[in-house]
Amino acid sequence: MHSFHTPDPVRLRVQLWEGNISLVADETDTTTVDLVPEHGDEAAQDLIDRATVEQRGDEIVVSMPKAKGGLFRRGYSVRAVIHVPADSAAQVETASADIEARGPFADVTIDTGSGDVDLELIANLQARLGSGHLRLGAARGSVDIKGGSADLVIGDVAGAANILTGSGDAVLEHVAGPLTLKSGSGDVVLRHAGENVNAMAGSGDLLLKRVEHGRVEVKTGSGDIAIGVAQGTAAYLDIMTVSGDVRSSLDRADSPTSDEATVEISVHSGSGDVVLQRA
Repeated sequence: MHSFHTPDPVRLRVQLWEGNISLVADETDTTTVDLVPEHGDEAAQDLIDRATVEQRGDEIVVSMPKAKGGLFRRGYSVRAVIHVPADSAAQVETASADIEARGPFADVTIDTGSGDVDLELIANLQARLGSGHLRLGAARGSVDIKGGSADLVIGDVAGAANILTGSGDAVLEHVAGPLTLKSGSGDVVLRHAGENVNAMAGSGDLLLKRVEHGRVEVKTGSGDIAIGVAQGTAAYLDIMTVSGDVRSSLDRADSPTSDEATVEISVHSGSGDVVLQRA
């Protein structure tokens, strides 16, 4: 195990190509790094022996060398358990590894080819994912996520969210700031929208359970669209679908008063159905 005196939050940088990464942020003045072979593999132990683990000012670097071998080489799986002070920043790069972060972190950057990512509480997130699942409990700032076939489960986002996904599904609990989302074939669920929403999907369905104010722009090719408008909010509607059905349970009303909440909703669908209702 490696141990460093770190009375203040650190900037953690991890490169681990295959295995499992567990990050823990808590009230401590010591950073510890423990690297072990996941399956007791001697080849993995050799990688650990050649790893770089060092402190550079306020930066902690954990860098595993890449295993030698070609396309059919056996795996060299390493488990890293790292404890850092609360509100530390983390930058993680992997080829195939699961990543877990517990406790409050500052900004987090993740670049991974495959593997699951589980984050509890962060400031801002920038993530580039290939395949796997990403779960985020809460972000005190903004998130920027690009995923290939990764499924996303996002809790509370205090700032803006920019999400691009190919075939993965996305479920978002609450985005307080503007949301920009593009999906190829995955389904999207947003339970509570804050400010403006701009969402596009190819063949996936879009479900916005509760919108309250701002502007909502939604486009799909063949996916269905359902939007719930909060009680007491007046909605200006611009709905167009080529061959899908449109159903609305919203009551027609006169122009809203100056102090009444309003939302502008623009929906464009190819062959998908559109449903508008009260949340």
